[in-house]
Amino acid sequence: MKNRRFYAVCSFLADLLIFVMALYAVGTSIQAHAAREFNGTGYYTFRYFTTDSNILCGIMALIAAAFTLPVILNKSDRVPRAVLVLKYVGTVAAALTFFVVIVFLGPIYGYSMMYRGASFYLHGIVPFLAMVSWIAFDRGCYLKLRAIFLTLVPVALYGIVYFYKVVVLGPARGGWKDFYALARGGKWWLSIILMGAGTLLIAFLLMFLHNRCDRELTDPKHNESAGL
Repeated sequence: MKNRRFYAVCSFLADLLIFVMALYAVGTSIQAHAAREFNGTGYYTFRYFTTDSNILCGIMALIAAAFTLPVILNKSDRVPRAVLVLKYVGTVAAALTFFVVIVFLGPIYGYSMMYRGASFYLHGIVPFLAMVSWIAFDRGCYLKLRAIFLTLVPVALYGIVYFYKVVVLGPARGGWKDFYALARGGKWWLSIILMGAGTLLIAFLLMFLHNRCDRELTDPKHNESAGL
């Protein structure tokens, strides 16, 4: 129980920090866009998966923190599995942003641009801290393999909107420009395959590392076996 409480405190502090930094970065992004881009309409920042994934990650972290506090106060022995699964989904969404910037967007637009201002938090710090928190601190939620498919939901929902705005409408009819270069050369179908596969790969790696760390404290046979 002593070790569990230690990990709970670490998770609680990390989750609060994730939420505060995500809130700060999104607010800063709104102000920056209002000042420099989109004819002063800063709320256009919400069209980016970077922004949306960080918001999802921050909200899930805050919810997890709320349910971790009773564990710290010895009023509960564990965070509900459903809450940790939601945190896992939010973490994978932010992690996708993290790795896409490193592997794809950074070489295209330049890393100095990708980590400038609020993007330093949105592309780097928030996703990285979320991954560390999920892997190292969250205990008592030994995930099964099928849980990784839940992480496709945020990506699929955003992908549908992006496809409609970029490919179906396009800038000429009030849609979006292809700012992620996912439809470049008409190969949007390849981007769908790669993004889906990339999401599942990241989800699997985060699940695997989390489960390995979880074994150090909790025997998976004594975890909640129901659900994911």
